[in-house]
Amino acid sequence: MLGERWPSGWGLAKVREGRGPVRGVLRTPDCEEAPQGAPLLDVEHALNVAENSGTRLCALCGCVQELTPMRAGFDHITDC
Repeated sequence: MLGERWPSGWGLAKVREGRGPVRGVLRTPDCEEAPQGAPLLDVEHALNVAENSGTRLCALCGCVQELTPMRAGFDHITDC
């Protein structure tokens, strides 16, 4: 986990696989695979993007380890 290295935002790298739809990969800004010059998303926006079935979370930079528990934590919240 990133711990004290919590990123200032999350970058979305768009990936086109063959002729299929454009998909995305969320990465930390310091990831070696991060898109240069991409706007940074705050945590709330990153979590919203992560909910898209076409979005993957990067394991290389720790994005998957940081955001997955946060996403799972919201699964069991119900309306009062």
